[in-house]
Amino acid sequence: MNTTKDRIAEEILAFKNTDFSDVPELTEEQMKQFKPSHYRPNMANFKPIKKAVYVRLDADIIEWLKSDGDGYQTRMNSILRQAMAENV
Repeated sequence: MNTTKDRIAEEILAFKNTDFSDVPELTEEQMKQFKPSHYRPNMANFKPIKKAVYVRLDADIIEWLKSDGDGYQTRMNSILRQAMAENV
């Protein structure tokens, strides 16, 4: 029976033996268009990197965010992500 370690080792070996000679090289312009996956929420592997920050917000904004109960930080993050997506 293959363990997880064995399976991962087999996948790494298979990848190392892959022939990429027929894959075209990317241009500098194409490379500039790449973004880390945590900036592309429509991707299946989307998992944002969380970072703790200290911000000072107006009390009424915090009160409004908390008025729907638990999860106000998640709501705040969603609002900011939507604003970011609209400005990209």
